[in-house]
Amino acid sequence: SDYRTRQREAVLRHFASQPYRPMTADEVHQDLSRTGLHIGRTTVYRCISMLYEKGSLIAFKDQKSSAPVKYQHRPQDQRRMSMRCSGCGMVAALSCDAVNEFEKHLNLDHGFALNEEECLLPGLCRDCRGTRESSLTPEAKGNQ
Repeated sequence: SDYRTRQREAVLRHFASQPYRPMTADEVHQDLSRTGLHIGRTTVYRCISMLYEKGSLIAFKDQKSSAPVKYQHRPQDQRRMSMRCSGCGMVAALSCDAVNEFEKHLNLDHGFALNEEECLLPGLCRDCRGTRESSLTPEAKGNQ
């Protein structure tokens, strides 16, 4: 129905407005409620599930914890590799020629296709790296 489509669009817009922020369904529900948009929690879960199946969202599950799945907006041209900052949790797609060539190489020369949900390169983003480096004492910096 038209009402359902509007709800789904509102959920997708929320993800698209914060493309680098992975969010749980509960976080999306709380955010939308705060903006005055009242969509039931079950409806939010259903919308996210549909958007994920359509390929509009990526899902990230931390295998080492029982934390809920986080979803993130997927631009339509997104590659299958992403970077994830261990500091702030930001996830960013790696869409550049070098990555595209690497994926092509894996596929053509090794017959291997990457599994998007597991293809997260862990590390620290520029901001978190700056924070960590500036929090080190001068002595500690000298010993790195």
